[in-house]
Amino acid sequence: MKKLNIFKIKDYYVIISVFIILLVFYISSFFVDLYNFNGIRDWMVEHDGFNVPFLWNYLFSEGGPVEILQWLFIGLFMMTSSYIAGISTRDQKSSRSRFWFLFSILAVLMIMEDAGNIRHFLTTRGVLLFRDEMIYRSITELTYFGLMALIPVYALIRYRKVFLEDKRTAVILFFGAAFYGVAVLMSGTRDIRFWYQTAGNIIYDWTLEFGGDELLAIYETTDQFLAEGGYISISYRFMDFLVEESLELLGAAFLWASSLSYLNFLGDTE
Repeated sequence: MKKLNIFKIKDYYVIISVFIILLVFYISSFFVDLYNFNGIRDWMVEHDGFNVPFLWNYLFSEGGPVEILQWLFIGLFMMTSSYIAGISTRDQKSSRSRFWFLFSILAVLMIMEDAGNIRHFLTTRGVLLFRDEMIYRSITELTYFGLMALIPVYALIRYRKVFLEDKRTAVILFFGAAFYGVAVLMSGTRDIRFWYQTAGNIIYDWTLEFGGDELLAIYETTDQFLAEGGYISISYRFMDFLVEESLELLGAAFLWASSLSYLNFLGDTE
């Protein structure tokens, strides 16, 4: 397998890059949205293209730059996992092949969910037509995510020797699963006792300590517009977009990094 040695992308390149990206996004949003750096926030308020005139909302909302990066990382994870499964099949390493094939299938399902919001379709076009209590939304989404989780759980249990073959890969894969697991648990329970709104209010109040009355006025105007249109509030968006999408991006990056780590492990050992 000497050809694997030409694979130059290291796992830590991806991990360092994603932390830098998030840090840049956080710092930029802090100064633009809270301090109106260079008048950018005012420009967003006046621009018709920004119904929610905040940089963090633009960066972290659905279909925004952060989610697009998630799709990229998950797609690359799928490709790398498929490649490992392919070369393992060629070399008659059946357990290794099946392990990474299962993760490539998981990646396909993750892209479908992330881009198509299948769980929202199941709830709004299915369960909520008959049961309008929010608890049924949570039960449906957690069940859906639970079924998806059976794939990696089965892979990790059935082919645990492959998982533990390289400790570095195991640690990175664990963190990828952990980031996604927390995001999924948050998303699935977000409407139970309206805890997303409550937690978002804490971030809302914290930002006002920096932005003051001027920021509060923009918040109130924006929230009024969102309420009239039936959209989620700013406080809710802090959790649904800023926090949740950050965790998902970290999860996607670590998952791809885990496959790169294993690929480099193969290049060093075979």
